[in-house]
This record gives sequence, C-alpha cells and structure tokens, in this order.
Amino acid sequence: MLSKWLITIEENGVKVETVIEKTELVEGGTLNGSVYITTEDENDFDKIDFIALNVLIVQANGVQNIIAKHSFQLVGNIHSKDAEIVPFELIPDDRWICNEDEHLIFKTKVVFLDGNEFEEQGFIYYHME
Repeated sequence: MLSKWLITIEENGVKVETVIEKTELVEGGTLNGSVYITTEDENDFDKIDFIALNVLIVQANGVQNIIAKHSFQLVGNIHSKDAEIVPFELIPDDRWICNEDEHLIFKTKVVFLDGNEFEEQGFIYYHME
C-alpha cells in the first residue's frame, strides 16, 4: 500500500500537484497533504478560479456522494518563485466508513476562469480499529 501519492493536473501553463501524505487512514487520523501550484508565468495564477478537493464514497451501483470537501482561491496570495503551496487537512467522520462493496475516492478539480475544468482522482482507505 502506498503511504504517499501525487495527483498532477497540467493545463493552460499551470501545474497543480496534490500530494497526499497517507492514503490509508485509521480511526482518529486525518487526511492531510499539500497542493503545489506552479506556473510558466507569474500572471498564470490569475487564470485559476478555484481548486476543489473532494472525498467521495462510491457505492456498488456507481453512485458517488461527496462526504468531505475543501476549496480555495488564490486571490491575494503571495507567490514566490512562481510557486504556491496550500496545505490542507480533512477530518474523517462516520460517513467515511465503507461497506465491502463501497470505496473512497479523493478528487482534485481545477476550475479556470475561462470555464474549463480539469480533475484527477485516486483511491484512499479508511479503517476503523
């Protein structure tokens, strides 16, 4: 099992990398990581409307429900060397407990001001002790 993984979205001169510190969580733990945003040009930060981080539970029939979310904008943030780091933390609750035929997905979505949206996802695991 991977203890850390990376989701990368690269569009419009902007690269967004989401690093998850632990993909396998136990009761009482937190899902934490950082979003790294780099650009070809300092003005490219202005192309992003917002970035959304979602945890979804996927049922056996394919239905997906958002059970945790965090979103942020880069408005007014200070950038250094054409990069920005945004740490995040999501605290699991009872909704994260999966049945045998369900699983959890972590999804990063980048929404640009021009209306384009790009997303990537990966699996995470939550266990009760």
